[in-house]
Amino acid sequence: MDAPSIPAIGFVAPSGSGKTTLLRKLVPLLRQRGLRIGYLKHAHHGFALDRPGKDSYEVAAAGARQVMLVSGEHWALLSRSNQRAEDHPAGLDALRARFDADGLDLLLIEGFRRAAVPKIEVFRAAVGKAPLYPEDDEVIAVATDDPLDIEPHPPAVPLSDPDALADLIVEQVRQQRIPAAERGDDPRQALITALNRLRTAGYNDAETGNASVRRGERFWITPSGALRDAIRADDLVACTLDDPSPGGASLDTPIHREVYRQHPEVGAILHSHGPHSVAVSFAARDFEPPDFEGARLLGSVPVLSVEPDAHQEEAPAKVAKALASYPVCIIAGHGVYARGETIRDAYRWTTTLELSARIFVIAREATAL
Repeated sequence: MDAPSIPAIGFVAPSGSGKTTLLRKLVPLLRQRGLRIGYLKHAHHGFALDRPGKDSYEVAAAGARQVMLVSGEHWALLSRSNQRAEDHPAGLDALRARFDADGLDLLLIEGFRRAAVPKIEVFRAAVGKAPLYPEDDEVIAVATDDPLDIEPHPPAVPLSDPDALADLIVEQVRQQRIPAAERGDDPRQALITALNRLRTAGYNDAETGNASVRRGERFWITPSGALRDAIRADDLVACTLDDPSPGGASLDTPIHREVYRQHPEVGAILHSHGPHSVAVSFAARDFEPPDFEGARLLGSVPVLSVEPDAHQEEAPAKVAKALASYPVCIIAGHGVYARGETIRDAYRWTTTLELSARIFVIAREATAL
């Protein structure tokens, strides 16, 4: 499904922090600024728009999965679902898609903490809960009248100044209307660029290697079996840190997920098959770069032993453990896994290792003459 076209901003906070109170103040201010507002709220308990005794209620109770109520001024569609949208962020996209994109300029989303949308956190120290922003890269601002003690933190906007927050939201809407490729901040496009460079340099063939980038609790990974020369950003498969791998995702998805789970600072992972890097792994011992730059940047490179038929079961834990202390590792006879805060970092470690391995192989040949 394509990403919903309506710009969206989430509001997150523990219960009792005043999200709804703030939204009641913001909506009129945003309307004054010319925005047509939609509102999507996650209710933690069941709710009903109909009541017992009414025909529509009785028909729904009898088993109708969808019921539409229509009056002269309003209409509402009630649909039964077994899926909890809070537990399945992909379900949020489906809910957003039900809104009229031609009739709205902004969708305010309340309560979907794991949603992959820009979020404003409402923080009140008196609630007694830790702030959410240290664990959520999607938080773009914190509405608070209390000091934020955990550094670094997003911009803090006074709760007592809703006009300032409305101005911030208007700017965010403007940014979301610009295509991501034009903004230059689409992490998926950086992944495609790195993947193409590795392919051109001979680190992967047309169908090998994989890569992923992470934003908050979601990451995007290369699809299984796709030609590496033809992958586009929209072909990448969206995954979460907790749910099973979706259909079509790379078979290495469990490895990427485990690394992200154990290392929140990691924002990108590259898996490649540089021929010299793979060649030095057959020595079945950790690789020590012989060149000055390789030794300075990489130190020692772990070489992991994983039998091919045990790859799915053993590789995730072994790779995640190795990448806790090193930026790059090799599964013997298979390939390289590099991590970084950005895809650029992971690309740098990958290419540094391959050059060091190439120098090692050439030096062995030279000294054998």
